Amino acid sequence: MRHLSAIIAGIIMGCSVLAQDRAADLVIVNGDVWTMNTRQPRTEAVAIVGNRISAVGSTSEIKMLIGPETKVIDANGRIVLPGFNDAHVHFMAIGNTFSSLDLRNISQAEDLYKKLQHFSRFLPKGRWILGSGGNDDLLKEIRAEKLDLSSPDNPVFLYGSDVRSAIANSAAFKAASIDKARPGIVRERDLELIRRSIPSDHTRRWAEIAETASNYAASLGITSVQDTHSDDMAEVYRELERQGKLKTRVYDCISLPDWVKEKQQFTKSDPEAMVRTGCLKGFLDGDDDWTQKLKADVIAADKAGWQVAIHAIGAKPNRVALDIFEEAARLNGKRDRRFRLEHAEGILPEDMPRLGTLGVVASIQPYLFGGGAGVQSKYYSRLEENGAVLAMGSDAPMAEFSLVRSLRSTTFFSFTDISSKNEQEAAQEFLFRSYTAGSAFAEFGEERKGEIAAGKLADIVILSQDIPDGRGAAGYGASVYSTIVNGRVVYMN
Repeated sequence: MRHLSAIIAGIIMGCSVLAQDRAADLVIVNGDVWTMNTRQPRTEAVAIVGNRISAVGSTSEIKMLIGPETKVIDANGRIVLPGFNDAHVHFMAIGNTFSSLDLRNISQAEDLYKKLQHFSRFLPKGRWILGSGGNDDLLKEIRAEKLDLSSPDNPVFLYGSDVRSAIANSAAFKAASIDKARPGIVRERDLELIRRSIPSDHTRRWAEIAETASNYAASLGITSVQDTHSDDMAEVYRELERQGKLKTRVYDCISLPDWVKEKQQFTKSDPEAMVRTGCLKGFLDGDDDWTQKLKADVIAADKAGWQVAIHAIGAKPNRVALDIFEEAARLNGKRDRRFRLEHAEGILPEDMPRLGTLGVVASIQPYLFGGGAGVQSKYYSRLEENGAVLAMGSDAPMAEFSLVRSLRSTTFFSFTDISSKNEQEAAQEFLFRSYTAGSAFAEFGEERKGEIAAGKLADIVILSQDIPDGRGAAGYGASVYSTIVNGRVVYMN
């Protein structure tokens, strides 16, 4: 009897389809599913009920869960992954990159129309598109009808080479309550009326900016971010969620110095919440007096239960950060604290063994540092071999927010120093794993996300294609086909 129970349990673990007692709300079939789950690393299909993955298996198995109301996505051989989790971003700053448009490098009207269309894809309706620097020739090329088609729902107001002339669309005239719209070049009275209609807090309208960043993240397959900007915007994100507009899970880190001033009590976040807190970020700049204060602050924050992250680049800052972590652990006792080194670049070989001893998360940004050179030099591999958990991020908007764009524009998949196909695939799997499972671990989220497995939150990305580029790198050059967050399709290309 015991033997029979073990066999049944093994079958259920191998194919959780048998454990499901209702039709799926959403299924993905015919995919190349990279689960990041060592028990079932590659498969074909996924079923979702509510906000959770209910089953993972072959296409034929998952098709048994399709009911009359089930939404079906045919991946058609595309790569399917856990949703990307960017472990180091400045989320509001990403949203604010869509607050203004620099026209100095735009010389043709068609390029401007495309740029306006791009902005309009992510901006909430009614949010202004502002800019400056357009030369006279560009302004003369503008056609009113094309300007309106490029941005029908967002007022456009773009200065020329000086403040005496600007480009405005019909939505801008409407926002300024000008009855007879004359989109195109505006001057004098109309220009002044439109200018006065622009919100004075345009770059501080945080709800709109957060919504923009979240819309943009969805288009890039990024389902979670760890906001290290330290601006304490959790309530803005929560309000956006209440309005049904938040498409990105946010782990919001606040400033360690700010916490020291206010001594906010640590409260453990619901692990399934869209918006979570629990992280404090400090900064090492090499000043010895500052280092002593940082040490005292980290010890106090760690004692209060917070996760502590320290910005550290270079041999000395990383060594000092590890010294501080070591002292805090010694004084405050054992617990699952997951100290974080933000950037973690330049750690000396003699300091690396302490990464595993202290349970450190190395929050890395491969594209920002040497175009992925750390992958090819095996620096990141050495961090892992010494016990660090690697969490991949971008440091956007300092660098590309998009993983797949970063892959196209760096040496990630050139593999000039990697000869075998097995090594190529291993490097690719490393990037995917550190951007999903590794980042989930960095924010204490590995029990809920970072893998495609039954019971995990349904955060999934489907890439646009699964065609090796000739060097064995599947997905190279791909864009995002679809993004699913909390069981809901939030982006479809």
